Amino acid sequence: MWPQTRAYCSGVTAVSDGADVRTVVEEYFLETKSGANAAPDDLRVLLNEMTAEMREQFAAFRALRRSAEAAASASGEEAAAKLARADLKAATDAMSLIVRTLEKIDQLQRQFARDRELAIEENETAMGLDDAKTSFLKRIEERATARALELFEDWQRNGPPATDEDEAVKASREAEPG
Repeated sequence: MWPQTRAYCSGVTAVSDGADVRTVVEEYFLETKSGANAAPDDLRVLLNEMTAEMREQFAAFRALRRSAEAAASASGEEAAAKLARADLKAATDAMSLIVRTLEKIDQLQRQFARDRELAIEENETAMGLDDAKTSFLKRIEERATARALELFEDWQRNGPPATDEDEAVKASREAEPG
């Protein structure tokens, strides 16, 4: 079974029954772009089920190959030996196909694991940006409040600040002789 995140110590989680599979799968979700109808864990569950079935098929073909080898070497009849060799070749071909299929399943599972890790990292990065933005806006608000309090205290001590008209009147009085 492929876990949601990588386990570097043992690698793969041993799951014994369907309830354990459901528990393992429900721990993890993969963002899908296909819409709300597709459950995020359906494909991973399907791949895990395929892996289990391929393992059983591989064991069955291995047993068939062994019996065909035994029949081919022990049989005195040419027709039976020929049939046993055909069974041996068919079992070997099937086992080869199963191995390639398992490799593809493993490749898909690894890609899903990488995609989940990237999604988690992107989510954490986005949360980090949101936190930074919130902190920055809070700091701006604090500084604006502090500056407003400074201006208010100055106004209480010294009166309202001079306007442009006040400055013009003052300048004209200073310019008048007198």
